[in-house]
Amino acid sequence: MTRPETARALGATLLTAGGTATSFHHLWWETGVFWALALFLAEGVIRQRRARSGRERRARVEAERAELAARGPAPLPVPCCRIWRSSEGAAHGADCTRPPAARTTLRDAEQRILDQLDDDTRDTA
Repeated sequence: MTRPETARALGATLLTAGGTATSFHHLWWETGVFWALALFLAEGVIRQRRARSGRERRARVEAERAELAARGPAPLPVPCCRIWRSSEGAAHGADCTRPPAARTTLRDAEQRILDQLDDDTRDTA
């Protein structure tokens, strides 16, 4: 909390206490005035905190956008093997440089088909 927010919150607390004290003495008009002023100050505190948090959030978002703009466009992925575009990450050739954890394990029949396709592309190339 900033100093003005703290001062307003303390003022609202004191006015609430004063309103409560006057209500014990059946001074209803004064009680209403004290509580109305306390609500006014509390509303000011809430308004200030929301405005401050909004400014901080906008500054944070602006800094993130500036950082992303300074980086430039994201680089395109580097091909990991000859069939990286057509495979969509599902199956790769023997020359694939992707980490083993990122590769999909193939069943024997799928691996035979992939090997056959790989051999066919070597023959035509």
